Order: sequence, then C-alpha cells, then structure tokens
Amino acid sequence: MPTEVLAIGTNDTPSSDVTVDAGSFLTVSLKGPAGPGVPGEPKVSIQLKDDNGQYWHQAFLTQVTPGGTIPAGVWRFVRTAGSDSCGVFSA
Repeated sequence: MPTEVLAIGTNDTPSSDVTVDAGSFLTVSLKGPAGPGVPGEPKVSIQLKDDNGQYWHQAFLTQVTPGGTIPAGVWRFVRTAGSDSCGVFSA
C-alpha cells in the first residue's frame, strides 16, 4: 500500500525514520505537486542510520533517478536545499 514518507515541499526537510525489516526491501519514489512526474530539479538524499544514530548519505532521488529499492535498515529521506517541489512515497 502506498505511504507518504516525505510531504511535498521545497524546504530542506528530513522525513521520519523508515524501518525496513531484515530480509525485506522497500520501493521508494519521488512524487510531484501535480501528480505523476516531478518537474524541475527535485533532489532528495537517501540516508542510512548507523548504530550511533548518525545518518549517512547513500544516494539521491532525482528527476533522472526518481525511484529505487532500499534493503533492510533504518533510513530517512532529506529534501536538499534548493530542490524543486517534491516529496517521497513508498510502495
């Protein structure tokens, strides 16, 4: 079932933690303010949380790479400063 991970906006904002259980994967994708497709230059950092609670950048969601699959772990998504309006959902 599709779930909002990061609300659509333009500010530099992190999502809440997203936990993917061991042995599982989660599909994530950008979403735009007007439905499918995200115009302009959206940019969201995919970050993995370590055992000390620090977040480490792993990849970006962009117009060129709007989606992907993440493995088990604790993740968050951070829209970067200067990004065009976008959000993230999981399915």
